[in-house]
Amino acid sequence: MKRFFLFFGLLLCMQTLLLAQDTLPAPTSYRVNKVSFNMVRVDKGGFWMGAQHLDTAEFNYDRYSQSDELPVHYVTMSEDYYIGQTEVTQKLWNEVMGYNPSRYKCPKRPVTNVDYYEVQEFLRRVDSITGMQFRLPTEEEWEYAARGGMNSRGYIYSGGKEVDRVAWHNGNANKTKKVKKRSANELGIYDMSGNVWEWCSTKYRYFDKERNATLGRDGQMYIIRGGAWELPHTSCRVSWRGKRLPDLKNSFGGFRLCLDARYVKEKEKEEASEKETLIKESE
Repeated sequence: MKRFFLFFGLLLCMQTLLLAQDTLPAPTSYRVNKVSFNMVRVDKGGFWMGAQHLDTAEFNYDRYSQSDELPVHYVTMSEDYYIGQTEVTQKLWNEVMGYNPSRYKCPKRPVTNVDYYEVQEFLRRVDSITGMQFRLPTEEEWEYAARGGMNSRGYIYSGGKEVDRVAWHNGNANKTKKVKKRSANELGIYDMSGNVWEWCSTKYRYFDKERNATLGRDGQMYIIRGGAWELPHTSCRVSWRGKRLPDLKNSFGGFRLCLDARYVKEKEKEEASEKETLIKESE
């Protein structure tokens, strides 16, 4: 009887998860020449950011949490935004920049060996092609999306409790992998845990102001998030924080696009207006 209820509960959980994925809004697709990529909408809301290993009864308990993930604090996202459904692929980077710097070359793998400044140049070129204003996510935007936004189920890893189901790390990979080969999170976003760590637009700071006076050189570094194939599974946690100088590049670091929702609305209005004008002219 216990086995029956256990099986029934598992089946119900799986059905709920599949239904939630089916009801997600379709990603917004953009094209750069012959290469398309998808952006997922993240609705505004609030969440508890960070993690702590001090009290199992308090918010975001995680026995692997580090000191710079404290204190856990509430963050409000006041505007909707879009974030890349996957990390920027080598195919997209090559289409925009005309070369592929990645060590493990494959069009469907994330681009790697790109520093913060090269990413900024990539963004400028994509904007000139698409007419949009793409950027890197802030650290807050990144963690909110990784946790599943308003659909969050409170997982330690992005999309689940079992790291091997959602992430590539040094326990199950020896190089970058193709995107979308692990389970998506609650918003339908892939690889926010593992594969390659991702640049954020936020410079490294502690969450409490008192410690920031001692930052020194660390204050010139930018936040990286998400863990990577060459790092341990603990780095794949949604609260893990890394830092790198902007000129650093390696074979397990990449990035993901972000876009303010208001630019999407403006673009849609502009395209609708152009379409209406063409219809009137043809009448």
